[in-house]
Amino acid sequence: MAKLTLSFKGRVIDVFHIESDKTQIGRNEDCTIPIDSLAIAPVQAVITRSDDQSYRLQAQDEAFPVLVNHEKSETTTLNHGDVIQVGKHTLSFAEDVMDLSADLGQPNSEHQEQKEPAEEDESTPKSGVLQIINGDNFGRIIPLHRNMTRIGHAGGDCAMIARRENGYFISFLEGQNPPRINRKPIGNQAQLLADGDVIDVGGTQMQFHN
Repeated sequence: MAKLTLSFKGRVIDVFHIESDKTQIGRNEDCTIPIDSLAIAPVQAVITRSDDQSYRLQAQDEAFPVLVNHEKSETTTLNHGDVIQVGKHTLSFAEDVMDLSADLGQPNSEHQEQKEPAEEDESTPKSGVLQIINGDNFGRIIPLHRNMTRIGHAGGDCAMIARRENGYFISFLEGQNPPRINRKPIGNQAQLLADGDVIDVGGTQMQFHN
């Protein structure tokens, strides 16, 4: 099931499961995803689900633009990891909670070879990474190149790492147990990650490197 994670200035507000074929985003209280802000149109965007389970977003009001991955968009098909901006709020689209193996650079099949990493442009700011340090995926790398990265397992404990101008912040998203940083639960407040921090989400331990 697809989900939209609503955030304001990097702070997670709510998670919405897309359960119907039509999802309205706007200021009206009867919208599927209501956002109480004058910077939002009464109905600013609509997401429709097709029979093939693809999701298409369409802006509804020219006076209230919709940005997808920082670019103005009138209509677009959403992909896992896309970030929608309406007013000062963002909505992170995910086909499901990101499985820890989804972004680890694993090949899709036994016969698919890994591509060599592209050379980095020194003028481009480097992204942080998480390295798994226990379990079956020991040593695997999760790149944090998106504005928001979901960590966890579907139906279990999940966290969100938001990339901001002043660093990477982790917050509790859903589940019974909040993530731990260096063995201490973070509670309900987003916390800034420091290089070398060890994060525990649902029993999977990862070390953050900036």
